[in-house]
Amino acid sequence: MDTLAATAPTGATTALSRLYFLRFAFAAVWAALLFTTADFLGPVSVTLLVVYPLFDVACAVADVRSARADGGPVRGLYANIALSTLTGVGLAVAAASGIPAVLRVWGAWAVTAGIVQLVVGALRRRLGGQWAMIASGAIST
Repeated sequence: MDTLAATAPTGATTALSRLYFLRFAFAAVWAALLFTTADFLGPVSVTLLVVYPLFDVACAVADVRSARADGGPVRGLYANIALSTLTGVGLAVAAASGIPAVLRVWGAWAVTAGIVQLVVGALRRRLGGQWAMIASGAIST
C-alpha cells in the first residue's frame, strides 16, 4: 500500500503534465501558423515570433506556482521567465532589421532557455514527469 502511495502522481505532477501537453500543442499549432506566414517578416509572422516566448513566460509562471506548491526549486524558472521576456522584446526589435537578426535572437534564446530547461528538469526529477522538460531543453539546446 505504501508503494502505491509513493508512486501515485501528485497534484503538482498532474498539473505539470497538463502544462507540458499544452506547451506541446501550442508549439505545434504555432509552428504550422509560422510555416504558412514566414515567407517574409510581416505583421502576422512578427506577432507569432513575439508571442511564442511570451507564451513561454506564461507557462513558466504556471510552472513556478506548481513547483512552489510541491516545494520544488524555482530559481531556474525565474531565469527562464527573464530570458523569455527579454527575447520577446528582442524579437520585436530584431524584426525591424530582418530575418537574420531574428534568427540570431531566436537561436540565442533557444540555446540559453534549453540549458535552463535541462537544469530545471534534472533538479526536479523527483517530482516525476520531467522527461518532457528535459527533452524540450535538449532539443532547444
